[in-house]
Parts: sequence; structure tokens; C-alpha cells
Amino acid sequence: MDNIVVTGIGTLNPAGIGADNTFDNVLKDESYIDFITRFDSSKYKANVAGEIKDFVPTDYISKRLVKKTDRFTQLALAAVQMALDDAQINTGNFEPNRLSLMVGNVLGGWEFAERELRNLWAKGEEYVSPYQATAWFPTSAQGYISIAQNIKGKARTFVADRASSAYALQDAISTLNRDEADIVLVGGTEAPLSPYGWLCCESSGYLSSNKNEPSETYKPFSEEHSGMVLGEGSTFLVLERLSHAQDRNAKIYGEIKGWGVTNDAYYPYYTHRPDGQKLARAMQQSIDRASIFPEEVNLLFLHGTGIPSEDATEIYAYREVFKDGDKPILTCPKASFGHLLGAAAVTDIMLSLLSIEKSLIPPIINLDTPAYGFDDLNFVTEQPYKQDISNALVISRGMGGNNLSFVIGGASS
Repeated sequence: MDNIVVTGIGTLNPAGIGADNTFDNVLKDESYIDFITRFDSSKYKANVAGEIKDFVPTDYISKRLVKKTDRFTQLALAAVQMALDDAQINTGNFEPNRLSLMVGNVLGGWEFAERELRNLWAKGEEYVSPYQATAWFPTSAQGYISIAQNIKGKARTFVADRASSAYALQDAISTLNRDEADIVLVGGTEAPLSPYGWLCCESSGYLSSNKNEPSETYKPFSEEHSGMVLGEGSTFLVLERLSHAQDRNAKIYGEIKGWGVTNDAYYPYYTHRPDGQKLARAMQQSIDRASIFPEEVNLLFLHGTGIPSEDATEIYAYREVFKDGDKPILTCPKASFGHLLGAAAVTDIMLSLLSIEKSLIPPIINLDTPAYGFDDLNFVTEQPYKQDISNALVISRGMGGNNLSFVIGGASS
């Protein structure tokens, strides 16, 4: 079985546009979370988020396509083209049936849908866009990317809460391992900032309504952790088998060495069993598949929702897997820009690849005092930490008990 490597990265998120810009910004111990400006959120208990301030859709796609699509699809189209450009791939030069696409998304296109439903009720059905039926659907991004890039191999959209792009990544790995494609575009995209979409998120009870300054609202693993702060964004990766990447002299960011998946089967609206054992099993599976020992993992990217019970079960799982030998350093960069839901996992994978490449670990912001029982842990806070990294472990979790874990290695590992 050939190694699976990452050869291209594209991202747009509240911390930056482009991988290097994003990484430079998350090293700064600054927050990119503020009051919501895309709609009037003054009546919501949760009224802060990570927004992409300088995204102009027509910089990436035509005006005609902008009229047909929701923001989540526009972000995805832009991120995909950035990833392909980074990988120096023109999809027109490849066999379309050997190109594959996996997308993670949770909410679909509610900004577009809400606007058209308001037109329906206020003006009448003749004022509703003919693209309403396709623009809101979670598979819309998959469809438009496939058309734009002439992708005729396997294409799927995964809707699995915050683990959506993690499932997309796992399927992308399997697709390459089964020789069903030569190149797989895999990523996630999310644009949750519309009144109804936001109400759905807020009614879950998982969003932080902390009344601190916006920049101090998202506090995973802190004694003041009170829930998630969401962000909008899209990240896509280009995956290939190592031999295929070498044949075309591609730049290699790193390798996805192992993965693990489990399900808690505990309660529909929670992500976890209280003991964290199923998450620990997924973490151990990924380590075993990577053919390494736990003490060979130097860095752990925590999922970090900031929901106290979820933070606790992550730490329980960490203590179970890394109970002997050297312990990895812990980080959670999403605290600075928000949880990107369907795009969260691949964004963490991207940051882990850059951490390995640059031997720099981004800090967790707002972690002045860890929560009770966490004060003995090796969190990176305030300043980036310089260290060579052999293997990073990335955790992703979703409502209903989804647990995924990936071992990431460097280009020469």
C-alpha cells in the first residue's frame, strides 16, 4: 500500500486567506473573532463569530456563478482552485475519471435560502430565484466543484456535524488506497452566518454566550470555557499516492500515516461517552495504523469545542492513550479564529502539516488558567513553541458520538 501525501493546500478562514498567511496569523496569539456583522445578531445570546472580512467572491468566480450559489459554495470553489494552483495541477491535463472529490459540510446554504424565502413570503413565488433548490443543498459545493474542475470520478459530500471533513478525509484516503483515483480533492466548507442558520446553531445550546470581549469568548480548556464560537471558512487539500506525486515532481507537505474511527453509541445530542474511551480507541487505532508507538507522537491537535464536558472527555482520552512514556505537546489553534464546523478537521490537518514543516507550534489563546484537573498538561500558550515534530495527532469529533483521529507526518518521514 502506497503512502498518502498532501501536495496542495487552499484555505480561506477568519485568520487569513492562504495557508502561509493563516499560519503566520495563528502564531501571533491574537483573536480573529468579533461581533457578527453579516446580519443583526443583537437579539441572539451568542453574537460573536469568526468572519472572513476581505473575501470578494468575484475575485475567484464569475458574477453569473455568484448569483447561482451560496457563500459556502463560493468559499469552496475558491479554496479548491487555491489548492490546485498550489499543487501545480491543471485538472484538464488529467483523466477526469481518475479525479475524485470529497467534501464535508454541515449547514448547507442558508444565507441564500433565507433571502429567497423572504422574497417568497413578502413578494410572491415569481420573485424566488430559480437556483433556490440547488443553492442551499449541502451537496451544492460538490456539484459546482465537479463541474468547474471536470471531476468525473467518485464524489461525495459528508454531513456528520463537526466531523464532516474528517469523514471526507478518511474516505479520500480509502479511495486512493483502493486505486480508485490518482488525485483526490478533499476538504470542508461552512458559512453559518445567517439569521436562521445561526438560530439553529444557538438552539443547540453549544455556543458560548460569554459576555466578555469578543476576542475572549472562545476559551477551550480554560477554567472559563463555556462553549463554542463558530467561524466561516473553507479548506481543501490535494491528496495523492506518494509514487504519483513523485512521478510529477510535486512538492510534498507531508503524509497522512494513520487514521481511526469509532462511534460512542451513547446519546444522539452528545458527542461523547463520559469516560472518553471510544475517542481513546480511535486515537489508538490511528497510531497503530501509522505503525508507531504513542511516545512517538510529539504534538496533539485537540478538537477543543470549549464545551466543558467535551473538553474533559478529550483529556480523559489523552491520558488513556499517553499514559506511559513521553507525552505530546497540546495545542488548539481554532481558539483564535473559531470552530469551522464542516471545515474544522481539514483546517487542523493543514495547520499540523505547517507546524511539522516549520517546526513551530501555534498557541492556544485565552488559556490563562486551565480548567480544574488540566493544570498539569503541556499546553502551548501565549507564544509559538519551537520544536521538531516527527508525528502529529489530530482529533475530530461530532454530535452523536463520532470520533476520528489522524496521524500526520512530515514530507521526509
